[in-house]
Amino acid sequence: MHNLRHLNRVSTGLSYLLQRERVWGQPVFFTIETINSCNFRCIYCPQSDQEHHFVNGRGIMSLEDFKRIIANLRSCFDVRIVSLHRDGEPLLNKRLEAYIEHLTELGIYVTVSSNCSLLSEDRAQRLVAAGLRMVGTDFCADAATYERLRVRGVWEETLEGIRHLLRAGAKQDADFRVVIKDMATHAASSTEAAGLMARTQALFAEWSDRVTVMPVYFHNALGESLVNLSKPSEAPERTLYTLCHQPWVNFTIDFAGRVVGCCRDLRSEYVIGNLLEQSAAEIWNGEKMMTLRRALTEKRPQDIGICKACDVPWQGSYSGRTPLEKVRNFFFAGAWRR
Repeated sequence: MHNLRHLNRVSTGLSYLLQRERVWGQPVFFTIETINSCNFRCIYCPQSDQEHHFVNGRGIMSLEDFKRIIANLRSCFDVRIVSLHRDGEPLLNKRLEAYIEHLTELGIYVTVSSNCSLLSEDRAQRLVAAGLRMVGTDFCADAATYERLRVRGVWEETLEGIRHLLRAGAKQDADFRVVIKDMATHAASSTEAAGLMARTQALFAEWSDRVTVMPVYFHNALGESLVNLSKPSEAPERTLYTLCHQPWVNFTIDFAGRVVGCCRDLRSEYVIGNLLEQSAAEIWNGEKMMTLRRALTEKRPQDIGICKACDVPWQGSYSGRTPLEKVRNFFFAGAWRR
């Protein structure tokens, strides 16, 4: 069974490298949004523009619908890792622990991306006990930088929230980690970034084996945030096109069960199906998804609304700068083999 699962993901990687419109394999990453509201107004996030952001509604995915969606996914795919976030702050969902617990009971590894501002000691203990295994967050050792970028955020509260999570992981002897993208490294040289990350790592010295600090990379959020911290679209790199990986490896679901073409489509503008109405397999290689893949392979991102303003085809991402880098990171890094 393990070998079959391995081959399933290798075929996904080959489909991406061969630029196939119909993917042989299955999604590698599953992202499910249970709520799309946020208590922050980070200047680099589309949530900063509240007047225009919720064009396709706002809400919370019910636990019943969540279970239906997971059953749908598992009937079509081998689901090993699920990330419970997308646009909103997942901790605003007061029942998040129940969603995590359901996945854990199914043997699925659970992660979230959170601003970590809403974490009491008790909440942190309950989240880890439910089976939460990784939290990603944007943070740094410089309080002024943090609060300038994370509007409404209070540096001390976030620091304590992250520490609550780490204490909970240690107390329960759980397989639990925190991954921090150091916001202060934006626009810093590699030497400067190393020193900044060391300062952030030092804040969590007691749990050094549970904390990973990495440089931040701000994308242009499809041009929908109030401030664009990415490189300008006219940069020289725009002449070097790299095939976006999103429609080949990611399956992203919003609070209403809608599947969108990309995890950066935070306003659900390119909907390719709905898991409360269709099978996951039908959506994965459906016409709208293949149209998206075709436009990207033919170097026509401007023909897709959500892609025309995106910087990923010209500047790369955390996943890598070239297709081979991306495949190496997706299929040979430790996380996907869970």
